[in-house]
Amino acid sequence: MTSLAVPLRKSIEDWAERLQRTSPLAILAKKGELPPRAFAFYLESLRFLFQQSERNLAWALARSEQLGNPALIEYFRRKSREERGHDRWAMSDLAQLPRGITQALQPAHAVVSLAGLQRTLISRHPVCFATYILWTEYFTVLIGDDWLDSLSACGYERTGVSAIAKHVEADREHAAAGFGEFDELWQGDPEPSVILAVVEEAGRVFEAFCEEVCGEARRVA
Repeated sequence: MTSLAVPLRKSIEDWAERLQRTSPLAILAKKGELPPRAFAFYLESLRFLFQQSERNLAWALARSEQLGNPALIEYFRRKSREERGHDRWAMSDLAQLPRGITQALQPAHAVVSLAGLQRTLISRHPVCFATYILWTEYFTVLIGDDWLDSLSACGYERTGVSAIAKHVEADREHAAAGFGEFDELWQGDPEPSVILAVVEEAGRVFEAFCEEVCGEARRVA
């Protein structure tokens, strides 16, 4: 059976490189021009996504049990443990910001869509959600340190962005292990094109999220 780990890794690397080079949000942050309200909007969106991801992991585990797939069952059990309570990291970061900045925050529409995409992928096949998780973990490793440096240039030190910094550290190990086990999780179904399309689907929604954060930055400038 064909291995998908190598082309999947390359697909994520190509997307992450393009994101860093062309994303308006990346460019804005590198200039040190991400205002506090836009930063709070970003954190609230992460909080919502982490909360929804934890719920969706439980559903992915249930779907894997329905399919009787031992590898996926063990994978989602482990991921459920690893991801538990990560929304509290973002809540802690938000609590460090002035109250006036964080009032009446709502998550980005694109992040709500990203949580919806998670559910769509689980319905398609739990291994599609495992692909999404690997995309998330690996691109966090690829761009995480540069993103933290950019946020620091905007005045947001690592101690105030624990929701990102802790993920960067944890995902170095998670992504390496994820590529090592991916072909065991994917056993030929769905077909390779469906698996590889997950990076494009998720990347498109994430880029829309970045655009929303930029829109918030422009609104409050």
